[in-house]
Amino acid sequence: MDQPAGFGSQPTGQPPQQPAQPQPAAGPKPVPPGYEFSANQKETIRVLAGKMKFVGIFYIVVAVLFGFVGLLALFFSPFVGIVYLIAIVPQLLIGIWTTNAATSFRQVVDTRGHDIPYLMNALSSLRKLYTLQFWLLILALAGLVLGIAVGVFLWFSGLLPIPGGPTTVTMSAL
Repeated sequence: MDQPAGFGSQPTGQPPQQPAQPQPAAGPKPVPPGYEFSANQKETIRVLAGKMKFVGIFYIVVAVLFGFVGLLALFFSPFVGIVYLIAIVPQLLIGIWTTNAATSFRQVVDTRGHDIPYLMNALSSLRKLYTLQFWLLILALAGLVLGIAVGVFLWFSGLLPIPGGPTTVTMSAL
């Protein structure tokens, strides 16, 4: 049985069946026309981007202010200062990622032919934001469950006083 040329057989000296493709010239590749949102869709995205930008900047400003409070608190109570400085990290990240997403959404509105790449940039920032919030919620819920478990253990072991527990009533002589 004969094998087709190119599958382990020796070249026969005949030219290939299809002409070789010319090598592309170095330089930027032409950009195919991309998806464009409608005017109504772009208006919705524009309004969303504006509100997101405000929220993101607000988070950043609050995080910076809390950072200053944390630095001042270091002089009076190092523990409180460190807690403040640790607490600003998620707030700062939320602000930065929200602002980045807003900027990408705004670029969807302001440019033509590049809606999908800008949309994907915005979604990437939002994915980071919600991944952070997901893990912060998981951490908070784990802390809540742990706190309840410790409280129940202390209550049943008698180490936690029960408010309104049994009291002794004495009658004074009239």
